[in-house]
Amino acid sequence: MPESEVESFSSVICKSLDSFDFFCEAELVALYMPIKNEVDVLPLFKKTGRHFLFPRVEQDSKKLAFYEAESFDDFEPGAYGIREPKLSLPKIEIEKIDLFVVPGVAFSEKCERIGYGGGYYDTTLKFKNKRAHSVGVAFDFQIVEPGFSGPFDVRLDAVLTERRHFII
Repeated sequence: MPESEVESFSSVICKSLDSFDFFCEAELVALYMPIKNEVDVLPLFKKTGRHFLFPRVEQDSKKLAFYEAESFDDFEPGAYGIREPKLSLPKIEIEKIDLFVVPGVAFSEKCERIGYGGGYYDTTLKFKNKRAHSVGVAFDFQIVEPGFSGPFDVRLDAVLTERRHFII
């Protein structure tokens, strides 16, 4: 996708997410640092009134740890070339997070998700609080026919694109 479309569609998705009940009710929101033309959710990070957390790969595990960041200065190069929050920031336990905004490669209308194959989000989301929500954000072309998820893939609560949304 051209960078201008990524930016334009990401803006639409962020506006939609900002008015979504899951987001409006959440105090602790886990975002991510976009890579490879993923939906850019960083405009949400600039908003006030919520605590924003970002993932950091836990050493020797397939689990993500989340740290509260307040500015772009709170990040450093991390695993897989993705900027991660510094270890000196407050670490927030997964069970306390209200909303996980999740990237991916492909999604379905049944809120299935496939990432890059590392299993980090699948492993992590298994430990989330039962009241917490997980919302995938994607471009509409990333929505594919359902039925592709495997036994270890965690289904999300919702998926938002620039054109539509799905909730289970």
